[in-house]
Parts: sequence; structure tokens; C-alpha cells
Amino acid sequence: MSEESKEDEVGEDLNFHTDMQVGEILRRTRTHYGQSLQQIEQVLRIRASNLDALEKGDISQLPGRVYAIGFVRSYSEYLGLDGDKMVHLFKEQSVGAKKKVDLSFPVPATESKVPNRYIVGASVLALIVLLAFITYVFFPDENPKDVPSVPDSLTGSSLNEAPSLIESANQQTTEQTQAAPEAIVEDAKPTNRIVLEIKDASWVEIKNASGAAILRQVLKAGDIYLVPPEEGLVMSTGNAGGIVVKVDGKTLSSLGEDGEIKRKIPLNPDVLLKSIKR
Repeated sequence: MSEESKEDEVGEDLNFHTDMQVGEILRRTRTHYGQSLQQIEQVLRIRASNLDALEKGDISQLPGRVYAIGFVRSYSEYLGLDGDKMVHLFKEQSVGAKKKVDLSFPVPATESKVPNRYIVGASVLALIVLLAFITYVFFPDENPKDVPSVPDSLTGSSLNEAPSLIESANQQTTEQTQAAPEAIVEDAKPTNRIVLEIKDASWVEIKNASGAAILRQVLKAGDIYLVPPEEGLVMSTGNAGGIVVKVDGKTLSSLGEDGEIKRKIPLNPDVLLKSIKR
């Protein structure tokens, strides 16, 4: 299916409307996960200056239309957003916006120099609307409205939906925090042999044997992910040093250095125990 046909199909299926700019959605989502442009540059191999231009809506700083669309898709999916919806919204707001043609037609001269009463009335109405707009913009209410959050329809975050993800224990007491990992691992032994403990924010993608992503998200420090007991799972991460892997309750050596990118790590308990030295 061509890109245009795919875009038409996405446009027909969209059930959301938002006036928020794509760049603002990306910026808020990135800030929510505590990621810097430089960190994302290392993972996506997209220059931080291009990512910054996307967030600011400065399309003139991007190399071209095709690159801009690709950047939006990659950046959105990295943050757990719906890539197709974000690309469609981006095209509507900037790249695909149609310019209105300004048509000028000759106006016949009237015999009288006195303005038509309809024109006078329209002018007065336009002045009232202009004054109301200026009052609204420059003299806002004392109690401003809250800034709208990113629309839920744009988020495709498996972080919030994955049943195997256990929320950070930061809100619990110190004693509960220290005891929680052991209890989790103990309960998970019959079905979940592999446990991922996040000690530093890390982008994680896990695909099944057919190549479909079952998790694609930035996991925060303190999160614990119980890997489903499926065969053929592989993992990629943008911060190998920020992930602690446990198999059958045993802590394995680090996957890599902080900020190091690792791809196609087999999530097979027996393979991990043999290939990674304790």
C-alpha cells in the first residue's frame, strides 16, 4: 500500500480532533518521561537540532518533506505515541496544508461615494469582534484555564497497558520498597522466569517471534517488568546500563554501559544464563 493510500485510510479511521500542535505533543511527552533531546538523538540517530525544530514547529529547519514525516513517525513511536495518527495530524497542520488562492475580481464603480449600509454594518460588527478578541488575549480572566494535556487518543503506550509492568515503589515506605522486588520475583517464578528491573530511564522494545512489538516504551527508574513466558522474544534498548536482568531470581551481569544501544537480545532464560556471566 502506498504512503498516500495509507494516509487516506488513516484519515478515514481517525476518531479524534485536536488543536494542539504535533511539536507540542512531542515536547510534553518527552518531558513527561524525563528524556533530553541528546539522549533521544543517540537512540534514533536523528540530530537533536532536527528534533528541536520539530518540537518548535520550525519546518524550515528540516531537510525536506519526506524526512520531516519520517522524523515525526520515528519520534512518536519512540515516545509510545501512535505513529500513523501523529503523521496524519502533522500533515494536516503543516506539510499538507493547502494554501487558499486569493481571487481578485473587478468591482464596478458605484455612482454614489456614500458606503452601502450593509458595508457599514459589517464594518461595525468586525470592529466589535476585533475589540473582543483583543480583550480576551491581552486582558485574560484572573483564573486562567488549565493547560490541556496530550489527547488520550494519540497515546498508544504499552507502558500503561502492559499487564506485566509493576509500578514504581517510590510511593511506598522504605521497608516495602526493599521487600517488594524479592516478593515479586518469588511470586513470578512459576510463569515469569525473566524480570527486568529499571534503575535508570531506558527505552525498551520487546518483539515476539512474528516480529510484532509487545512493548515499546520508555521505562522509568523503579519500574519492574515481568517478561511474558513466550518463546522467540527479543529485546532492544537505548540504555543497556540502566536495566538489571534477573532470571529465576538470580541477578545477571549488566547488559552494557550507560547509554549503550543493544539490539536483538534473546529473552530466553536458558540462553541468558549461559551467555551472560554472573
